[in-house]
Amino acid sequence: MNVGKCIGVASRVVRRNTYTLRPTSTLYGRAFSRSLSTPAPNAPTASDDPTPSPMPVRKQVKRPKKKEGDAEEEAKKKPLRKPRNEEIRIPYVRLVNPETGALEPLAPLRQILARINRKHEYLELVIEKPEPIVKIHSTKVLYERSKAKKLVHTSGKAPEEKEVQLTWGVGSGDLQYKLKKAREDLEDGNRVNIIFAPKKGQGIPPPAEQQKLVEEALKLLEDVGRERKERAIQKHAIGVFLESTRAKKVVELRWAYGDSDSWEGLKPVEPALRKGDRVELIFVLPPPPKKEQGLVPDSDDSKRVEPQVAQERVERTLQTLSEVGKEWKPRDVRKGVIIVHLEGVKPS
Repeated sequence: MNVGKCIGVASRVVRRNTYTLRPTSTLYGRAFSRSLSTPAPNAPTASDDPTPSPMPVRKQVKRPKKKEGDAEEEAKKKPLRKPRNEEIRIPYVRLVNPETGALEPLAPLRQILARINRKHEYLELVIEKPEPIVKIHSTKVLYERSKAKKLVHTSGKAPEEKEVQLTWGVGSGDLQYKLKKAREDLEDGNRVNIIFAPKKGQGIPPPAEQQKLVEEALKLLEDVGRERKERAIQKHAIGVFLESTRAKKVVELRWAYGDSDSWEGLKPVEPALRKGDRVELIFVLPPPPKKEQGLVPDSDDSKRVEPQVAQERVERTLQTLSEVGKEWKPRDVRKGVIIVHLEGVKPS
């Protein structure tokens, strides 16, 4: 056998199936890529695969169609705002007079719209049948009313709860001094929780003496507070829960226009003070006159009052109520609102 001929054939087979490294220049520098000098026999290629790659299919979700009655039901659920200004499609309407509150004769809507100041007012359709009636609203007045409502809501919230802690070793003379703060809180209309508990290093009295001390404390506060729920009794502690015996009423007073020198909502104040209750008066002051000169007057000008005039009416009202009530707390003066705290004068 010719050995040299076999070696030559073997070398050709090796060269046919080997890879060579060939340098390649790129845009960012020099790199090396590997390429086949001769493709391997029977090597599969991408073109040989007869099955194409599957394309993603987007699923179509069918949404249920709305019925004709569903739109009507949704419209009924949503409260619609009443038509305003050009939204009113009625050519002739009757206006509620801003000063007197009386109905004016039937007039063209276009004329009434020309009377209002669009910057601070708007026209609203109150009712359409049996006859269309419109009313002029002032955005400033509505804003002041919303502020007053929030103030009344916060003033009428639940009373605060205060806590006083006493030890079983407190003496009778010291008890009255320690309950002074509880008395003040009850007089202010707050709730007071009194906790009797032992002190470290002190002896614990028998149950009979504990009960005697609790009753003594309640007797000192019986004119300003009463128990509002059952006592909490634990191993060596007792909790007593008191509420004020003096009722508190919040009354919102609004400026009465016209010839009246009073306030709207004042009627229930005097009877409450005669009963000895505490009354929180919230005087909602009318808006002051405009300071700018040369502005176009609007219907809201008739409801504007000088601050000094409003303050004088407040003082006259309080002077009238001084026979049955007195101020027990400093006034709270805010923008457009004066809060006065009165308590009924007990008959001597």
